[in-house]
This record gives sequence, structure tokens and C-alpha cells, in this order.
Amino acid sequence: MRSSILVLGLMAFTGALQAEAADKPVALIWKGSKDKAEAEGQVYSWGKFEKLFEKTGLTLPEGHPRLVQSKTVPGLKPGFWVWLLGTCPSDDAGPVLEHLKLLAPGTYSREVKLPTKKLACPKAPESPLLARDEVLKVPPDATLRVFTQEETESPDEEGNGNTVSRTRFHFVLFSKDGEVLDTADTEGDMDVSGNDSSGPIAYRCTNTRLETSKNKGKVVLTRQCGASGFAECGSMVSADESVTVTGTDLAVSASAMERTNIEHAECE
Repeated sequence: MRSSILVLGLMAFTGALQAEAADKPVALIWKGSKDKAEAEGQVYSWGKFEKLFEKTGLTLPEGHPRLVQSKTVPGLKPGFWVWLLGTCPSDDAGPVLEHLKLLAPGTYSREVKLPTKKLACPKAPESPLLARDEVLKVPPDATLRVFTQEETESPDEEGNGNTVSRTRFHFVLFSKDGEVLDTADTEGDMDVSGNDSSGPIAYRCTNTRLETSKNKGKVVLTRQCGASGFAECGSMVSADESVTVTGTDLAVSASAMERTNIEHAECE
């Protein structure tokens, strides 16, 4: 009986320690160095990361990223200069860190000892960013990766605008060191309904696919689009659409949408 009590007591104590550790806030760190000048130089690669975070809906706290001495943040190992992206409650850090690591793989978290009122956590996007399987090697040492994200739009309070749901494709060119070299994006599946000055709008694009082109460094996105409901005489009611994404060792670009197999509404 006594041994059972000891075991139960140990389990309760261990559980309390785990719960306490889980509640500790964390610092999100982009990069760092023991040398201040080297750490300061890292900021020159931040601009493209910043644009990509903004485009994918991640919002950093005001004043971040911020270069700090690690010894000034209780809980961090002293002796470093680090770029701080924010400090989060443990429950909020997961989605933010997952998003950051997809686009800036070197980002990491560390437990810190800060009161709740001093935390400044990045805001995760409403829709998570998802990595696709397509990975395109671009000579000599760049890599093109593909991500998707769901987007929605709604009419305003007065009913102006359309109801839209779409899948956004993000094409991100990374250097061998994980730096963002360039980005491009385009739309995949889409569902639109609403009204404009010419009348009701309703169309849908589905069956979005990505295929690697025979030409090196190119990926082709295709989708099938068509109107639903009433269509005016002579208006386009369906078409196959495609976008060609081209990556070089320094840049990535998406072509304008091209249409084939176009069909128009018949006129009586």
C-alpha cells in the first residue's frame, strides 16, 4: 500500500512539473550570433521574409523583429545577440511557430521567464499555411517550394462586393541556406458569387493541378473554370486556364492566366 502511495505521489508531482513547463511562455527567435556585428548584418535578408509573412497573413508585434542581448530576456542563455520575433504564451506559440518555420526554417523557440503583461506574440493567420509535396530544384543551388492557403471574402455591411472562397498558391524560392530569394503567387480553386453593375455573378474554378514542365525550372498550374446559372448571350461559360511558374537561381515569376477550350453561351 505504501509503495502505491509513493508511486501515485510521484506521478502527481511529475504531472505538476509537466503542466508547469507547458505553461511557460516562449520566445520566438529568427536568427542570432555571438558577434553583434554579424547579428546586425543578418537584418539585410529580412525584407523578403517580411513581405512573405505579410502576404501569408502573419502579423508581428510592433517593433519586431528586435535585436536584443539574450541576457536581457530572462530564461535565454546569455552570450548571444538574437533577433526576437515575439514572446508568446505556450498555448499560442504553436501555430505561430509552425507558420514561421515553413517560411524561415531556422526559426526556433526557447522558454523564457516573463510575466504575461510583458508578452508580445505574433498573430497567426486566420487560415494555416500548408506545404505541398512539389519541390523543384533550380540550378545551381536554389529550391522552389509550394504552399497553399485558403482565403475568403464577404460583401460589406451594405451588401456590396462578392462572396469569394479561393485557394492561394505561394511559390517560394529558397537559397541553399534557407534564405528567401523571391516569391510569386496565383489562384487555384475558386468559388465566386455576387452582383455587379451588369447583373449576377456566379462562377467556379476546380480541379487545380500542378505539373512539372519538360522545361527545367518551370511548373504549370491548370484549372477548369465555368459560369453557373444564367449566362448572357455570347459570354464565356467555360474554359481551361493555366499559369506557368518559372524559377531561376535568383527569381520566380508567374505568367498571366492563359485560356484554352473556351466555350460561350449560345444566343437564341
